[in-house]
Amino acid sequence: MIEMSRLQGLSVDKAELFGKPNVGCEYTGYESGAYHVLDGARCVVCGSYHPLNAHHVCPRSVRHVFVLGGRELRSPLMCLCGSGTQGCHGMLHAGRFAVRWEWDSDESMEAWWSGELLDRHGPHSDELYKYGRYLITDRMRGFDMTVRGNPYGRRDG
Repeated sequence: MIEMSRLQGLSVDKAELFGKPNVGCEYTGYESGAYHVLDGARCVVCGSYHPLNAHHVCPRSVRHVFVLGGRELRSPLMCLCGSGTQGCHGMLHAGRFAVRWEWDSDESMEAWWSGELLDRHGPHSDELYKYGRYLITDRMRGFDMTVRGNPYGRRDG
């Protein structure tokens, strides 16, 4: 069980997302809008190639960083088609889709919250897919899509 004081005012579901892998895009700096959509990326929901945008899984209005084990963790980015008002990006903002992280085991979850997985792999590492996955729920159709692994890889440098 996670101690409430560790959540820094967030729900467990929101706090759980910080530091998880980016999908189809990555941060390029710390200023607002500092991200890059990876070559060959597609919308995580529908598979469209364009127009693509990076979605902050934890809205920036909620929090920019979450501190765990002395590390400042950022919201993961997911590549979605459209903007915050159109396409899958718009539908996510409108509440049709919900994103959550699910651990494969209680041991993996405990290793994350203790800082062990962060020490071993660092934040936003694709290695975290060895321990869990994203579930994207389509609330209109009533099913989950699983994202386990980053099909777009990482840029070097």
